Amino acid sequence: MSKDLKIKIVIIFFVLLMAFLIFNKFHTKHETESNTELKTQAVFEEINQFNTAKIDKYIVYGTHLNLDGNINLPKISDISIYSVHIVAKNIEQKIELLDCTYSYKDGILTFSTADKINKGLNLENLEESNYYLFLKVIFSNSEERYYSFENTSKYTNTTYYTMSKRNKIDIKFDTFSGTKFLGLFVSEIDELPNNVYDIAIDASHGGKDTGATYKKYTEADLVLRYAKNLKKKLEDKGYKVFLSRDGSENPNQDLSDMYAENGRINTIQESHSKLMLSLNLNSANSKTGGVEIYAPTNCDLNFAKSLADNIVKKAKSSYSSVKLFKQDDGVYVRNFKDYDILNFKASAILHKYEPYTITKQTPYQYMIREVGGIATNAFVDGRNTSYGKNKYFDSNVGIEAYILELGYMKTPKDLNNILKNEDLYVQAIVDAIETYATAK
Repeated sequence: MSKDLKIKIVIIFFVLLMAFLIFNKFHTKHETESNTELKTQAVFEEINQFNTAKIDKYIVYGTHLNLDGNINLPKISDISIYSVHIVAKNIEQKIELLDCTYSYKDGILTFSTADKINKGLNLENLEESNYYLFLKVIFSNSEERYYSFENTSKYTNTTYYTMSKRNKIDIKFDTFSGTKFLGLFVSEIDELPNNVYDIAIDASHGGKDTGATYKKYTEADLVLRYAKNLKKKLEDKGYKVFLSRDGSENPNQDLSDMYAENGRINTIQESHSKLMLSLNLNSANSKTGGVEIYAPTNCDLNFAKSLADNIVKKAKSSYSSVKLFKQDDGVYVRNFKDYDILNFKASAILHKYEPYTITKQTPYQYMIREVGGIATNAFVDGRNTSYGKNKYFDSNVGIEAYILELGYMKTPKDLNNILKNEDLYVQAIVDAIETYATAK
């Protein structure tokens, strides 16, 4: 056999091999896509094709997704509604079931996934897969009906990144074979995008604002020290952590406008964190001192309680004796009071802008309220020109935020403990966060 013939045979063999590999690749891909299509069709088989549930509002707050909506269900003779659920089915037919609160009047079923803003569907618990969400209604005659979701809110698709593992969740409203649906598409990623963090730590005050002072100590310096320590310990656990300030600011810089373009409110929200802790030291006089954790309104308080308990037990601290706004030992919720609302209205009249819509269910502390978006009734929209604008006040994606008053600056017991036991305080907070991040 000549050398030229051998070369031709090798070339022909190579071409045939490449053709086979390409064909096999596309055939396998087509077969996979066909199988996925069939599995998706199976998910939609039970769905009512003539009626959809309308989503009036959907919120991602912290690690949870919540839906509010309604569906037109005319009453049938004496059959009543027994229960209402949200069902998340994936293509393997595995189901996540979530009970709903609901009411039924004049043929309209109104539903909500949770009565607390930090409860609902825990996005951290979803494994890598495609999930399709449906409304499941069980009637008094044991009949079950499933309805897909139609988005009638003003909010569109969004993306969530988990903090307990590296997953990306695309929350999408779309259509499959003519049926509108809400889907959660979970995929594994190697690392978070540059502008996405797990946790934000806010070291309060800064610049020329020293916060509380006592002897040679300032609140701004102490909480910054704690924030840096906490950041390091959380990063050692694998979390990506954002600091609202790192001490590089000019000591004469005015940081009082939290709503400025680069103010703490906007920069924290631009971190796309799931959780935010604002570290503070109380400036008031107190004989007993103690820890105070301030939580959002209408919030499950388990995490706030875990923070308070951990700090007291592990950092040799104590619960505050303050009774006002107290919900539990060391746990507080501060809403607007009537006199607060009147003061804000008076300010609006004085500065000639339309008063904000504030109720007694609106969180008073801006570091809790304004990073939570619509979940916490954020309202600083720029109408009061004496300070800036919260660019995210109307966002349906909010950061679950807490204010940690670690102790009282002017109470010797507290100050000594804060100075001597920094690592114990920080570790207590880390332990509480670890429990929060892995909660089912």
